[in-house]
Amino acid sequence: MNLLIIFLNLVSAVVQLPLLIFHKLGVEEYLSYFQTPSNRPDNISAVSQENKTKISTSAKPLHEVATTHCLHQKIIKANDIVDIVHAHGYKVHEHIVQTKDGYLLSIHRILKSSGDKPQNSRVVYLHHGLLTNSELFLLGENKEKCLPFLLVDQGYDVWLGNNRGNKYSRKHLFLSSTDEKFWNYSLDEFAMFDIPNTVDYILRNTQQDSLSYIGFSQGSAQCLAALSLNHDLNKKINKFIGLSPAMIPQGLNNPIASFLVTSAPGLLYRIFGKRAILPSVVFWQKLMGPVLYEKVVDKSLVFLFNWKSGNIKTSQKKVGYPHMFSPSSVKSVAHWFQIIDSKRFQMFDEGGASGSRLVYLSGTSGKTNRVASFPTQTITTPCLFVYGKSDMLIDIERTLDNLSCDIQTIGIDGYEHMDTLWADQVEKKVFPVVLQYLKQ
Repeated sequence: MNLLIIFLNLVSAVVQLPLLIFHKLGVEEYLSYFQTPSNRPDNISAVSQENKTKISTSAKPLHEVATTHCLHQKIIKANDIVDIVHAHGYKVHEHIVQTKDGYLLSIHRILKSSGDKPQNSRVVYLHHGLLTNSELFLLGENKEKCLPFLLVDQGYDVWLGNNRGNKYSRKHLFLSSTDEKFWNYSLDEFAMFDIPNTVDYILRNTQQDSLSYIGFSQGSAQCLAALSLNHDLNKKINKFIGLSPAMIPQGLNNPIASFLVTSAPGLLYRIFGKRAILPSVVFWQKLMGPVLYEKVVDKSLVFLFNWKSGNIKTSQKKVGYPHMFSPSSVKSVAHWFQIIDSKRFQMFDEGGASGSRLVYLSGTSGKTNRVASFPTQTITTPCLFVYGKSDMLIDIERTLDNLSCDIQTIGIDGYEHMDTLWADQVEKKVFPVVLQYLKQ
């Protein structure tokens, strides 16, 4: 036991020291001076005619978009979602959602190259998964593998959401992102604030009564949790589509990772602290270079989830991996570990028994505290789930047991978690199913 404690203290020191320097010395702010300035979304007016010219020429018509290789290079080198959208010949508007607990979330509206806003069109809201952001849906190696662009071309009014704390949502009315309290959120807050507040903003802006929702991975879980807690939200979301819909994951592949699961949240906090997880991913990406970074991501996915990524081409990885990750709170990861360990789609367990260590040492914590599950049986919005049958994060039977609404499921042989967005045949096996469901 002493050796284990010494080992954990050593790991904590190795991980925490750079994180402490990162937060306390303002390294993140210092590094920002060396980054390319963020681009203006197409709904932000420039202060000079020179800037207006830059904006108007950056989004080229579809027929002028460069070759595939050139497109890939533009996406790989893109600084933000504006660069990515413009590389494909579309335009993007940025909006700010103020949540009821004070976070400021940037969300993105995708438009045709003309920049004209859709009038009385059906609204589709897409939301990313854990440790990612709104760019995720736009990282296909061509337009046909980017669901938002396909939706725009078919006349839908397309919006992409962002969670608090990620690349696009690092602001709060009263808190700084350097404050530990800023990062004190989990799936609970995503469900209680981020999703319903974003839905309300989009419906007000578009003057529509309801919208269709597409969530990837945790983006599905957030919405299901929100629908279970907010009965009125079921009237505002007319259709729910879950791509790789994580709700009660089966578990993790590696014994060390599984040990972290059973030890959450205490051990996770001890190693990573209580602020952001993956705060310096861009730094490590630049330090490693594209080849080594791709190998590290591949090995990490095998280590944690046993995802071999056999359906995803190397060219797709080169385009997607540089933009794949974005910070979130350590607490949000700890929440998922609790769900995996309890095998229940539950709210975050703050510790119970007022945090008394005696209760846990006695082995009677279950008798003094049992955190509530999200009441998903109350959901009435019709759902479509598209998942890979080789995805160990998806337990479709247990998911269906927790729901009583109208549900259609499409399981794809050989598909893993990321395949519902990036697989070589995704434009034939996944997206047509989604588009047909939206039309029903």
